[in-house]
Order: sequence, then structure tokens, then C-alpha cells
Amino acid sequence: MQGSTPKQPKGIPMKSFRFSLILLFPLWLFWSGCFGTSYQYISAEELAPLVREGKSLTLIDIQVAEDFAEEHLKGAISTTAFPVKSAEDKAKIDAILSQIKPEGLVIVVCPQGKIGAERTYKHLLSKGVAKERLRILTDGQYGWPREKIGDILEIQ
Repeated sequence: MQGSTPKQPKGIPMKSFRFSLILLFPLWLFWSGCFGTSYQYISAEELAPLVREGKSLTLIDIQVAEDFAEEHLKGAISTTAFPVKSAEDKAKIDAILSQIKPEGLVIVVCPQGKIGAERTYKHLLSKGVAKERLRILTDGQYGWPREKIGDILEIQ
């Protein structure tokens, strides 16, 4: 068949493929940054018996001073580092590194168990605390079931 134009290969045209890559690559970078660290959590129901039994663990509380004074877990170390965004916030965590027990879990307590706790978790990892030891308190201090497990709280 002379004079006929060559057929376009089936599938995605190369121009569209390149354009798709250009759009998808930044999205992939964003999502990999968001989900690059997997966090380990501990619930109030799991944590309460450990505190009651005096197990070797370190409770790092990042709540602001007013919230910590109002309510915190017994034995928690106050850092007042929330929201753990600045170098100054991270320095508050660095100041208590020597108080982390050499054995046992290291529990990060933040107001809601979200971004501030995740930043603290990452910072502690960067300072050499083993991932196997780190946990974030699920739902944070605000989510603590006070009526059900109130015996390990210090309340003003």
C-alpha cells in the first residue's frame, strides 16, 4: 500500500507519556516524603499496665507547659517542645536525651498524637534512639480515656 501513512503504535503516545511523568514525579516525591517513615503506636490500654507495673520505659511529653501542668501521665518528662517545628523546639528534646532510660520503650506523648509526635519520633530516630523502642501514644494526651484509666494521670 503505497502512499498510506504509517500507523501510530497502540498505547500512550510518547508526548503524553512524558507529560504524565512530569506530572506524576512531583506527586510521587510528595507522597514518599509524607509516608517515608512508618510510626509505631501504643494505645492507652496497652500503656497503662506498663506504667502501673513500673516497667522500664521513658515517657517524653511534648505538651505546652500549661497543658502539662493541667494533666500528664505519671513519670512523664516534660519538654514543652510542641509543635517541634523549630531548632529551638528540637533543642528542648535534646536537653532530655540523657534522661532516656537505656532499656525499655520510649513513648512520645503529644496533645493529639499526630504531627508533633511524628516530628519528635523522627528527631529521636536521628539522635540514635532505636526504632524498635519508639512508640507514639495513640490519640495523645487529649485522647486519654480518663474515666476508664485515670489512675496513672497527674491532674491539677
